[in-house]
Amino acid sequence: MGLAYRADVDGLRALAIVPVVLFHIHLSAFPGGYVGVDIFFVISGYLITAILFRDMKAGRFSLLDFYDRRIRRIFPALFVVLVATTVAAVFIMVPSDLLLYARSLRATTLFFSNIYFAKNLNYFQPEADLNPLLHTWSLAVEEQFYIFFPLILFALIRWVRPNLLRPIILVLIVVSLAHAEIRLSRNPIESFFSLPTRAWELLIGSALALGLVPLVTPRKGAFLSLGGLALIVCAIAFYDRHTRFPGLAALAPCLGAALILHGGASGAKGVVQRMLASPVPVFFGRISYSLYLWHWPLLVLVSYYLERRLSPTEGLLIAAASVGLATLSLFYVEAPFRKRHRAGTSRWTPVWAGGAAMALVVAFALTAIARDGRFWPMSAFAQQADALARAQDPYMSWCSAPLSGPMRMPAKPECVVGRLAAAPSGTSGEAALPPFDVLLWGDSHASALMAGLGEAAAKADASIRLVMLPACPPLGEVVTLHESIKGLERQCPAFNRGVLELIAEKRPKLVIMAGRWSPWTSLQPGFAIRDGNDRYLSAEEARAEFARGLARSVEGVTRLGIPVVLVGQVPEFGFSPPHCITRAEFSGADTARCLKQDREKTLAGLAASNQVLLDLAKGNPLVTTVLLSDRFCGKESCPAMEAGALIYRDPNHLSVEGSRAAAGFINLAGILRAAAGGQQAAGQGTGQASPPAIR
Repeated sequence: MGLAYRADVDGLRALAIVPVVLFHIHLSAFPGGYVGVDIFFVISGYLITAILFRDMKAGRFSLLDFYDRRIRRIFPALFVVLVATTVAAVFIMVPSDLLLYARSLRATTLFFSNIYFAKNLNYFQPEADLNPLLHTWSLAVEEQFYIFFPLILFALIRWVRPNLLRPIILVLIVVSLAHAEIRLSRNPIESFFSLPTRAWELLIGSALALGLVPLVTPRKGAFLSLGGLALIVCAIAFYDRHTRFPGLAALAPCLGAALILHGGASGAKGVVQRMLASPVPVFFGRISYSLYLWHWPLLVLVSYYLERRLSPTEGLLIAAASVGLATLSLFYVEAPFRKRHRAGTSRWTPVWAGGAAMALVVAFALTAIARDGRFWPMSAFAQQADALARAQDPYMSWCSAPLSGPMRMPAKPECVVGRLAAAPSGTSGEAALPPFDVLLWGDSHASALMAGLGEAAAKADASIRLVMLPACPPLGEVVTLHESIKGLERQCPAFNRGVLELIAEKRPKLVIMAGRWSPWTSLQPGFAIRDGNDRYLSAEEARAEFARGLARSVEGVTRLGIPVVLVGQVPEFGFSPPHCITRAEFSGADTARCLKQDREKTLAGLAASNQVLLDLAKGNPLVTTVLLSDRFCGKESCPAMEAGALIYRDPNHLSVEGSRAAAGFINLAGILRAAAGGQQAAGQGTGQASPPAIR
C-alpha cells in the first residue's frame, strides 16, 4: 500500500522543476532557479523515508522490494532519455566532444556522474552548457544516498532507542551542513556535487517523515506554508551564479520546501496548498521527473548543433517541446513500469532488467571511449584539428599552484626547462630544483607559452621556470573571482605574494609576466573582480584596479633590480579554431571560416590591457613590453594558422606551434643579452620590444 496522495506535493514538485528549466534557458527573472534541485532533494527525502519508515515499523521492510521500486521509478525514463541523447550525440558531435560525452555517459549510467563532474566541470561555467548529461548529477546524489540511508535507518530503528532517533538525525543534518559550508570555502565545485555536502537536504525531508518535528494545527500549518513559499521565491529571485552555494545559502529553499510539506501534513488548506493542488501545478509536478530528464539534453544538443547560445525565445520553444516529451514519457514509459510485476514474474526481474540496461549503455560508452569518439571517417586535417582540440597542456598539471591548503610554489623538475645545472645533492622540495635564469609568471596563458620559451631558453644557453595558477594573472593583491575556479578570491593574492617571495629569494636574471589580461579590463562573461568587501567592481573600477595591481607586481620585481618583460595577450577568437574545423568538415561546411578572424573585432577587446602594459614600460628601463596581438594579426585579419600549422588549441590558448611563434616574437635571447649588458632590450624608448617577424 502506498502513502496517501497529496496533490500539494505534486504542486511543490512543479515549484521545483519550472524554475530549474527557466534558469537553464537563461531567463534573467529566474537567476536562482537552480535551487529547484534542492527542493527536489527535500521532497525525495520526505516521501521515500516515509515509505521506508512505514515498512520498517510494520516489519515488512525488504531491501529487494525497495530497490525494485527505485528501479521501476528511475530507470525506464532515464534510459529512454540516455538512448535518445546518445543517438543524437553520435550524429552531431565531433569525436573530441563525443569522447567527453561517452565518459559522462558511463558515469551517469553507473550513478557517479556527480563525482565525475566534480572533477571535470563547473555547473555555473559556460562550458557546462556543452554537456548533455550534466543534470544527472542530482540523480547520482540521490541514488548514492539511498544506497546507505535505508541500512542506516533500519539499524537506528532496530537497535537504537526511539528517543535517540531525533538527536541522531539532527546531528547528521548539522554535520553534513557544516561540511558543506567548510568545503564551499576550500573546494566549491566538490561542495556543489558531493553527496556528503548534500545529504543534509534529503535528511531534512527524512526528519519530517520520521515525525521528528511535531505537527501543528491546520491554521499554523497554513502560515508555515506561506513562510516556506516566501523563502523559495526569495531564493529563486535573489540568488544567482555568484551566490555561495550550497552550504548555508541552501537553507532557504530547503527550509521553504520543508515548511510547505509540514504545513500540508497538518491538514492545512490555506492559499499555498490550494495553489499547489490546482490542476496546472499538479500536472507539471507529475511530469517533473521526465521534464527534468528531457529538457537539458534538448537545450544542449540544439545549441551544439547551431553552434551558438540559444535565444530566450528558442529556449522557451525547446522547453515547450520538453513538456510534450515529458507528457508522453509519463503515460507511456513511467506509468506502465511503475505497476507491480505480473503474477508469476520473479521479484528479481526488475533488478536483472535494470542491470542489463546499465550493462548495454556502459558497453556503448566504453566502445566510444576505446574508439576515441570516432565513428565516422575524417580527413587527416580534421583529425589533426580534433586531436589539438582535446590536447591538454602538461604544464598546467605540473606547475599549477594548489587551490587548497597552504600556498606553495610547485617544486617539480618539469617546471624548469632549458640549460639545466645540477641541483644540490641530498636536497628535496624547492632546494632540489635546478637553478633558473628566467621566471615565467602568470595564468594558463603563461603556461601555454612555456613550450616555446623553454626551447628558446635552451638555445640561449639559459633556463626558465614556470609558476602559474589558472585564471590568476600577476595582479598583486587584486581580489579576483573566475566562475570556473571559485576559491581564487582567497588563493590568487596569496599566490602572487608567494611568487614575489620566490623572486626575492632566487633572484632570477629576468621575469616574464603573461596572462589573459582582457577579461579584467572588459569584464567578459564568466569573470569578475570584487574588492575586500565582496563588492563587485564596475568595468571602469576593474580597469583601474587591473592597472594598479599589475603596477604593484612590476614594482615588486624591478625594485630588486630585476628586468621585467610584460607579454601582451594573444588575440582571442570567438570560437575554437580546431573545434570549428572539425565541426565544419563533419557537417560539410567550408573550413576556411575557421582559419581567421577580423582584425578590428579581435583587437577591440585587447586595446585597454595593451595600453596598460605599454604605459608601465614608459620611462622604466627595466620594463619591456611585447604585444603579441600586433605580431599575430595582419592588416585585415588575425590568422589561426601559420606555415600550415594551427597555432591555437582553443579560442585563446596557443598550441605548441603557436607557443614557438610567440617565443620568436618575444626574442628571449636578445632580451637576456641586453639584461646582461645592463641595457634595455630592443625597442628602447618606446617600451616595445622588436623581435623578428615570424617566417
